Amino acid sequence: MNHLDDSALQSLADGTMRGPQRFAAHEHCDACAECAAILAGYAALTTKLSALHDPEVPADFTATVLAAVDARELQLTQRRHTWLAAFSAVSLALFAVVGWMLSAAPAAHVDGLVEGVTVVRHVYGALVPVFGAARLPLGLAAFALTAAILFVLLRTLRAGQGADAQAQS
Repeated sequence: MNHLDDSALQSLADGTMRGPQRFAAHEHCDACAECAAILAGYAALTTKLSALHDPEVPADFTATVLAAVDARELQLTQRRHTWLAAFSAVSLALFAVVGWMLSAAPAAHVDGLVEGVTVVRHVYGALVPVFGAARLPLGLAAFALTAAILFVLLRTLRAGQGADAQAQS
């Protein structure tokens, strides 16, 4: 004998099966004790589940959801601003390096560059714990890096101008 599948028995128990299929399924359950037992279990489960009540929605549910959405939007905005600041700092650093490489006498700038890198390393070493403790956004770190790069570039260019002036004398 072919038995009804779980889907058909569940539909019969919760009343969603209609028409001739419902009539045939009832006839099968009247004749088949195994399907009748499973149908009785599903019917009891359906009765117990329909007796359950939906929980009350908290009064501040909407405000809580909107606050969470606002917090997430703020987080995404800050992340976007951080990436923009980092991109600006990297672009400026790349521009400075390319400018240095294309200058008239890059060998004259090596000492200034080494000194500048040393200064940046020391500044970085001093600022890392400060940024970590204060939890400042990456934008401030990018600004400090940009300022350090500009300072090094300015010193390098001044050193190069001094070397050029001595070479012309």
